[in-house]
Amino acid sequence: MISLLYLIFWAGFVYLMTTWVPNPYFIALWVILGIVVAFMLIVIFLVLQFPILKYTAYDNQYKYFLSRSTSKWLVRFFLRLKIQVEGEENIPKTGVLTVYANHKSYADPFIVFEFMKRPTTFTPKMGVYKLPLVGLWLKYLGAFPIDRSSDRNTARAMVDAIKVVKSGMAMAIFPEGGIKDRDDEKMVAMRAGAYRVAMKAEADLLPVSISGTSLVKYRAPFRSTKIRVKIHPVVTYESVKHMKTSDIADMMFHIINQEIKQEKKA
Repeated sequence: MISLLYLIFWAGFVYLMTTWVPNPYFIALWVILGIVVAFMLIVIFLVLQFPILKYTAYDNQYKYFLSRSTSKWLVRFFLRLKIQVEGEENIPKTGVLTVYANHKSYADPFIVFEFMKRPTTFTPKMGVYKLPLVGLWLKYLGAFPIDRSSDRNTARAMVDAIKVVKSGMAMAIFPEGGIKDRDDEKMVAMRAGAYRVAMKAEADLLPVSISGTSLVKYRAPFRSTKIRVKIHPVVTYESVKHMKTSDIADMMFHIINQEIKQEKKA
């Protein structure tokens, strides 16, 4: 929907300006300005949706449709990612679920939106949560902000996060605790605490390997980047509930990295 609106705004601006100033020498200018104008109109449209986002449930279908649609627009027109997904059949359509993936780019949440077709939220660091508009949007999605400067705030937010996950909202978590070593696709750190949400919420764990995002910073928006996503079979809560979070972290670390190592060899 957002991509279509963007194209309509863009084409409409170019048409109006070429009609108003019928000079062929200005067409290139109108096309370039159309990108900016269409972008601003989309931002205005999204801001107008905020009351709906605020007063609807976290797992509201329209809210998530709008979020995915916005993500697809950014992926197609600005990040220019070509995403290949394998293993979508492994995503449970219902039930209590947490998603764990390696994290090498700020584009990773948008990639999650590409394959998660059920309402999903995230665990952004507090800096992202404080961004104008973005922070509000994340709040309305039931995001779990990680405040590394305050263990008390993080603990308080975790209580809310557990409630959100238990309600059936999937939660995507990047357990490295931020973007680590962008030039190495593999997960390079393990934070056992990232798995407490899953254990406290008695949620299944869905491991995901993402390859190619380390190149996005060098290529977007002028060159496209091929991204490969491998969705592994679910690790059920029942199969790991007796394990320590450090052991779960180690297991997920190897599942996610093994696929990336094989991808590199291929």
